[in-house]
Amino acid sequence: MKSKYQKIKGTFDILPADTRLWKEMENILHNISEQFSYEEIRTPAIESIDLFKQNVGYETDVSKEMFTWEDHSHQQIALKPEMTAPVVRAYIEGGFFRSNPLCRLYYMDSLFRREKPQKGRQRQFNQFGIEAFGSSNIEQDVEVIMVAATCLKALNINDTTLHVNNIGSPETRTQYEALLKKYFAQNTRSMSSLSKKRLDTNPIRILDSKEKEDQSIIKNAPIVKELLNDSEKEDFNMLLSNLDALNIKYEESPYLVRGLDYYNGTTFEITTRSNKSQNALCGGGRYDFLVEKMGGPSTPAIGFAAGMERMIIESQYQVAKNSIDIYISSNDLNHSRQCFSIMQNLIDNNYTVFFDTNKKNVKNQMKDAIKRSASYLLIIDKNITVKNIKSNDEIAVSDFHELLNFLKNQ
Repeated sequence: MKSKYQKIKGTFDILPADTRLWKEMENILHNISEQFSYEEIRTPAIESIDLFKQNVGYETDVSKEMFTWEDHSHQQIALKPEMTAPVVRAYIEGGFFRSNPLCRLYYMDSLFRREKPQKGRQRQFNQFGIEAFGSSNIEQDVEVIMVAATCLKALNINDTTLHVNNIGSPETRTQYEALLKKYFAQNTRSMSSLSKKRLDTNPIRILDSKEKEDQSIIKNAPIVKELLNDSEKEDFNMLLSNLDALNIKYEESPYLVRGLDYYNGTTFEITTRSNKSQNALCGGGRYDFLVEKMGGPSTPAIGFAAGMERMIIESQYQVAKNSIDIYISSNDLNHSRQCFSIMQNLIDNNYTVFFDTNKKNVKNQMKDAIKRSASYLLIIDKNITVKNIKSNDEIAVSDFHELLNFLKNQ
């Protein structure tokens, strides 16, 4: 039977068959983040549109794909399309720069973008990420990449490639954009229409193009490494040296610039070589000037974000089959008070239960208990009988305490 209503295009339901995997993977990410001493932050689903337009960049895909509206007070509102800007806002507004000079935060949240839906890419999607504020040292960059690699390993995601680059300071980026603009202007005849549009507004974004006709042009474009100063080159070499020591495999990717305007210094991306979903699993980098730009003190920062849906598609993680401890049969209303008392006591003692309120006959309840992978069938009528479904042993008990002793001794 078809429902009168369908979910909105680009959204999806996470049904009970999948929520167990989601919960286990979320727990893994919570635990790893806390092992590295990152603390969870949660921000509102809605923010001022200017938070993203003025800080993510007017010409970025993220800004162009926002869900926006004007509220009754004529304030321009957006469903948040990314998490770094909201986390930075909360970092400044919450005064973390005073109370926690080396501040490490992580999040898991739903985000929204009006983009073309495809496998691993939805209009409402879930993202995990971390943000580290307060350290400009290259060790912080290494740790952030280490967290990402640890998470993917724990989720049993294999066949990945870490791409790393250093795009230098904002001044270096400005020089690089001018160099790219000059280079691409000489090749406009062969460029895609999208890249031609980006040439005047954000030439560095041409390097992110996936259009076939752009690839040979990008392949011969100038590289930012040629513009780095000695300190930036030394930092990048130290980053690679530490990755080698951690046995984290990587590729230097001279055209990896990341699509948002606030990045500087280290940039990285982890991709998959499988064809199950979009190839980018995780990406991040430094944004040492964003906190100050948004009204806070000068604060170095680095982070990454990873798409939950894409990680779940790529993961080989196996979830144990869902099961229950005790299947309860109580078909006589006269015994309902005793049934609920025993049921509550079982819950209080950390047992999982399933109570058949449809009152099937006991034979069918046994079949249902087996189907649900229950360990015991508890029948409550004028007597209380508990049956071990695997061994077929059963015993009559007089009260809950006797039942509990039986269960603990199995």
